[in-house]
Amino acid sequence: MVGKNKILFVIILLLLGANAFIIVQYKSSPKTGYVLIQELYNGFEMKKEMEKKYLQVKNSREKILDSLTLELKILSQKIAIEKEKNPETIQSFESKRAEFIERKQMFEEDNNALSQKYDQEILTQLNQYTKDFGKANGYTYIFGNDGNGSLMFSEDSQNITNEVIEFINNKYKGVE
Repeated sequence: MVGKNKILFVIILLLLGANAFIIVQYKSSPKTGYVLIQELYNGFEMKKEMEKKYLQVKNSREKILDSLTLELKILSQKIAIEKEKNPETIQSFESKRAEFIERKQMFEEDNNALSQKYDQEILTQLNQYTKDFGKANGYTYIFGNDGNGSLMFSEDSQNITNEVIEFINNKYKGVE
């Protein structure tokens, strides 16, 4: 009987030791997750606000170009109707056309620069908030999945995109 108790005691100790080992291994393994970058970017409130600002600027510039286009059409029709071409009308048309071309090019360059500036500001803030999320929630790694092969596979249970979107939007709004 004593021999059976010793064996049972040793088996229980081994099971407890194995359990302790598994728990230590689980606790020491890195916590990882991934985000779908496009969803994260599109779900970020700052991105939505910056996009509205950008569209307002772009639309006001388009209205200016539309006005110039209308003026050019009017001058063009006036020139076409005139039997004797008025040099002042032709000069006015040429001047307006040059102004239109110059403004269109300037607006396109400014729109591109503004878009890049806003994108950089959004990405900088998004990266910082994602880093804050990782630290606040004990993550060792948060991978980004953007479809370019950097993350080829992960279990859906590791997708933390929605959690991160909620966190970054709360952080942006000053809730956290």
